[in-house]
Amino acid sequence: MNAADLLKTFQAAHQRAVAYQRPVIAVSAYPAPTLAPLVVYKAHRQGFFWCAHSPDLSLFGLGCTWQIEASGPQRMAEVDRQWFALCADALVDGPHPPLLLGGMRFDEQQPCASHWAPFADASFHLAHWLLSEDSHGRWLRCQRVVEPGSDPATLVQASLAALEQLLNPATHVAPAPHVVERVALPRDQWQAKVDTALNVIARGDLSKVVLARHIDHHLDAALDTGAVMGRLHARRNASHLFAIHRGEHCFMGATPERLLSCEAGRLTTHALAGSTRRGLKPNEDQALGKRLLADPKEQHEHRLVVQTITQALGDKVSDLHAAPHPNLLKLATVQHLSTPITARLNTGKRLLDGVQALHPTPAVGGLPRAPALDFIREHEGFDRGWYAAPVGWLDAEGNGDFLVALRSALITPRHCHAFAGCGIVEGSLPANEYEETQIKLASMQQALQLACPADTDVAYSQTRGETPYASTAQR
Repeated sequence: MNAADLLKTFQAAHQRAVAYQRPVIAVSAYPAPTLAPLVVYKAHRQGFFWCAHSPDLSLFGLGCTWQIEASGPQRMAEVDRQWFALCADALVDGPHPPLLLGGMRFDEQQPCASHWAPFADASFHLAHWLLSEDSHGRWLRCQRVVEPGSDPATLVQASLAALEQLLNPATHVAPAPHVVERVALPRDQWQAKVDTALNVIARGDLSKVVLARHIDHHLDAALDTGAVMGRLHARRNASHLFAIHRGEHCFMGATPERLLSCEAGRLTTHALAGSTRRGLKPNEDQALGKRLLADPKEQHEHRLVVQTITQALGDKVSDLHAAPHPNLLKLATVQHLSTPITARLNTGKRLLDGVQALHPTPAVGGLPRAPALDFIREHEGFDRGWYAAPVGWLDAEGNGDFLVALRSALITPRHCHAFAGCGIVEGSLPANEYEETQIKLASMQQALQLACPADTDVAYSQTRGETPYASTAQR
């Protein structure tokens, strides 16, 4: 790291900021072959961590030099507008452009629960230092917003101090927490919600709705998010990993689903709907997969998602292609039907236009979209927050990648909120849907390593200001 080179970059950006009388992003990138994003994240347990495949990319961002928070139905459009206005005059020294990290709430109309308060409707950060690893190696980039009144020498001093903290994190030994109590809706009450959904579907008001479960673990100590991510990484299979910190709160997961990615104007996504468990032995696993591929109910649910994705992207893309038949996406505890979809963005359209159009897909919301969301608001009984919503990154050249935040948990100093859901369509069986959520919860529960004796389960009380869920004895 050369302080003189960094000063030169900041000085050039400052000249540009003074000339244009507006902020300018300055980016300076350096090879960092000895720094692994996962290792550095596990040491810091802060910022933003990302590990996705197809293509392989790992990111770790620490510190915040610029942020945007937006609310309402046009939140993605506002993020897009402010980001690309800021990037218009960016000064980039090296092969990597500035890159923005963040995500959004599943439903901006849902009242926000207190544990989700640090996570805005849409919230994106420009990390001060960003470490990346891909097929071209490991790079460390410094990202600063230089104002007309900024002093480049002061910016260099602050950036080098932040780099010292990045390279030399404080040592931390976290005790293994124990579950004081665990709270969730009992099996019979959740299955009654599925029955309600099936009645609405039978009337013809919905063709599909996704119902999720929320399990709140009360802890006697804070979870070590770095250790949890390490365990998720060791078992990731075909999953994408993410961790987004806002103060002492961390939203993390190992999701199988990519919402939408863009590289040089080429979009990639996939329809993901239809699930079964993994087999304990290869022959059993293969038989379960074949049964899933042949199941009429699962095929119907999957086709709904494929059709809706292609229709939603229709006026924003050209050269759209969906594979004629789904394949199997096999994860640690569950396998899914998956149909790859590709397209090219039309002139004047950008990645966040596609994200706005697709979210929520039928795989996490339902069909038709508006009445499905109304059903979820009325019957699900909790705030999803950022669960099942888009999380990801966006660079100054229009490239980016957004995941659907499934198989996830919100970790706070004394709580861990875990989430899982499933799609309800005609022919769904409430008991089977409950077992599907159990399978989906398993990978995150294994990574959390939270032991909870049955006699610690308690009920939500109305005095806590929560939905009055009853105690759970069966899981």
